[in-house]
Amino acid sequence: MSLCFLRGYSSPRCSSSGWRGPATPVPAGSIGVRSMGSARRRLGPGVRFQECVEGCRAPRGPGPARGASADRLPSPALQSWPDPLALLAPQVLCRYQKLWNVQLRLRPALIAGIMKDSGNKPPAMLPRKGKYLRSDLRLQGEHFQVPIRFPKDFFSVILEKGSVSAMRFLTALSMQRPELLEKVSRELWMRVWSRDEDITEPQSILAAAERAGMSAEDARALLEKTATPQVKNQLMETTEAACRYGAFGLPVTVAHVDGQTHMLFGSDRMELLAHLLGEKWMGPAPPVLSARL
Repeated sequence: MSLCFLRGYSSPRCSSSGWRGPATPVPAGSIGVRSMGSARRRLGPGVRFQECVEGCRAPRGPGPARGASADRLPSPALQSWPDPLALLAPQVLCRYQKLWNVQLRLRPALIAGIMKDSGNKPPAMLPRKGKYLRSDLRLQGEHFQVPIRFPKDFFSVILEKGSVSAMRFLTALSMQRPELLEKVSRELWMRVWSRDEDITEPQSILAAAERAGMSAEDARALLEKTATPQVKNQLMETTEAACRYGAFGLPVTVAHVDGQTHMLFGSDRMELLAHLLGEKWMGPAPPVLSARL
């Protein structure tokens, strides 16, 4: 459902702890990570990823030649299948953003366009995968400490309703109020995959925005912008960028490290991302963070 972009420097602006239980969730979609420094070492600038949301602050100064970045992307403004797993990797990155000294950025994304462009199919469309998905989601929810509950009308949510309206709202939010993007994205994901609530109707989107801290007036004004060419084009541009990187589903992480590009697919690739960035992996819910809460 959305793209995350991380850029690391000494004083990240993002929220500190991500989600540690039912009280706080996070978005779905594509991810980008750029590591520019850490308490242990300073890294030089990574490859610039223009498609990633909100624009980035430059690192404080030059460092060794090494630069690292990873980028998570979305899909075209066609029909979208909301993805229950697309939340997990962004959520983990929210938990690690201070531990790894990175800035997390979220970029709204649709998955249907990526599927169509790559010729891929949603797992639920394949009988054996669909049967496996229910038990797999339950275990992944426990492992990642993210409450996941199947919607009663699962196939309607996945294949009919989609999430285009919600993703356009998040795109508009990323352009106008990026500081609220993480919270609203989480709330929209939670409506579908934890509370079995709608995210397609205007009132549903407004309810999610207000629950995440937006005023009713601001949320309504932003909703009106979702029909503008600027918002639609921005969502399409991010989608096309995902396809250029070779995405075939979500979540996807594209890491630029030492002049090489690595594409990582799935929420279970965060350990490999840590390896690429030269950071320590402590599981999806790091104990260091738990001790601080």
